[in-house]
Amino acid sequence: MDKDIDNLLYSRATHNKDGEDKSDKYFDHYLEQYRIYLHIFNSTNDRSSKSNDFFLGLNTAIIGVLGYLETKTFQPGGSTIFLFAPFVGIAICYSWYQMISSFRQLNRAKFKMIHAVEKQLPISLFETEWEFLGKGKDKKKYYPLSLIERKIPVIFIILYIMIFLTKLPIAPISNLLK
Repeated sequence: MDKDIDNLLYSRATHNKDGEDKSDKYFDHYLEQYRIYLHIFNSTNDRSSKSNDFFLGLNTAIIGVLGYLETKTFQPGGSTIFLFAPFVGIAICYSWYQMISSFRQLNRAKFKMIHAVEKQLPISLFETEWEFLGKGKDKKKYYPLSLIERKIPVIFIILYIMIFLTKLPIAPISNLLK
């Protein structure tokens, strides 16, 4: 696997067709590409953060509206919105969970690329940091943020299920949860 990455990354020779050494230019271009890639990596993390903000805000708004309607509803069983809104919320949370998982996979691939590139550089900052963190194997040194992030949509899903169950017209279930 690492050999495949190396072949893809370093497919260009450092000598031109006349045999002239172009390693200084090559290294300058190499560093510039590395900087650009780090910028792309950071922008991917920014997109992930904005996505989380969006989904958190959307779920908070749904729960807020349901809470407001709960205080304004005078019917014993409540409104039918309490039976349908949780399904919308669950669908939104499932999409959110999938996006967090997708960003996690994307970041893993990007880190593999960064580690491969750093093997050609004088220092390997990300690889060294990863070593300090126990390569993610010791949860006391490093607990992946994406695992924490994925818990939030699950918590909202549980909340939506509870809202749905409390508003069911079946008295024993709704009374048990209230």
